[in-house]
Amino acid sequence: MVNSQYPPLFFYGTLRSQEVRYAVLHKLEGSLTLVEGFIIGYDLFKVKNTNYPLILRNKKSLKRVLGYIVYNHNQEIINKLDLFEGENYSRYKAQAFKLSDELKVEVELYMPNKKLEYCEPWIFENWLKLEKESFFKKDFNKDGIKKPIY
Repeated sequence: MVNSQYPPLFFYGTLRSQEVRYAVLHKLEGSLTLVEGFIIGYDLFKVKNTNYPLILRNKKSLKRVLGYIVYNHNQEIINKLDLFEGENYSRYKAQAFKLSDELKVEVELYMPNKKLEYCEPWIFENWLKLEKESFFKKDFNKDGIKKPIY
């Protein structure tokens, strides 16, 4: 059952990890329906001095940024996600594609709402293996992720 009151979300970063989703949403995490998908025209980078990414629009990029198209969320989940993403990120409209059939889906994703310094490209699989533990120790706060310190 898809809740059509809210547009699907697109998780491209740390929220791709079930452990992070559960830490933010607790039992509400189980109500989400995740569909593998991708977006085109964006680049992912590591926010400087943190263990999490930012996504930037790059109309020239043809790379696929993989993630999840997320259904079955409600206002309570949106409120928790907004709080977790913190004051540097807001929801913006985008187009994603389902990995299975490349069907286009209108989504919302969290992007920086101000200029943040960033460094190397952010790769989820590397983060999962090498940086997730550090993310939970240094950056994670369900009431607002740690702000970068420059």
